[in-house]
Amino acid sequence: MWCWASDAMQVIHVARLRMPLVDVIHVAASPHGILLVHLGDDADGVRVWLAQRYPRATLKRGGGLTIEAGRDLRRYLEGGPDPDLPVVLPEDGFTARVWRHLRRIPRGEVRSYARVAKDLRRPGAARAVGQACGSNPVPLVVPCHRVVATDGGLGGFSAGLHLKRALLALEGWAPRT
Repeated sequence: MWCWASDAMQVIHVARLRMPLVDVIHVAASPHGILLVHLGDDADGVRVWLAQRYPRATLKRGGGLTIEAGRDLRRYLEGGPDPDLPVVLPEDGFTARVWRHLRRIPRGEVRSYARVAKDLRRPGAARAVGQACGSNPVPLVVPCHRVVATDGGLGGFSAGLHLKRALLALEGWAPRT
């Protein structure tokens, strides 16, 4: 499910959750879907990010969709299925197209930044694909870790290459040697 990110969010639930592989994540959700999955323990950064994007919202601890998200994300990080959660993301623009495309990359497979750009009929936009991956507010739900460099290298990942490598290994993918 995709919702407009510009919808007025009156209440946003935020949960700090202990997880395998990542140690701590923060999940923020409105009644419409997941707004943010922050990989790491930066509560101040999460509050600032939310305040910039949803200045009229009230933040509440835990509850709401964060409980379901926590269960799905934990299951995934323990080797279970991909999280299937509603997300609140923009519905138009190239970045939104990239994020929708990433959700269709099967578990255990990767695509290069150039391949994603070509699939989206913008063959010269590999760098823009990388920027979209880097700005993805809901990693794991929108699996930007499944996009790698054309030469088979990992490329980048906002939470660090060690985590990208671990996520891909969890999904059964191994880099070319």
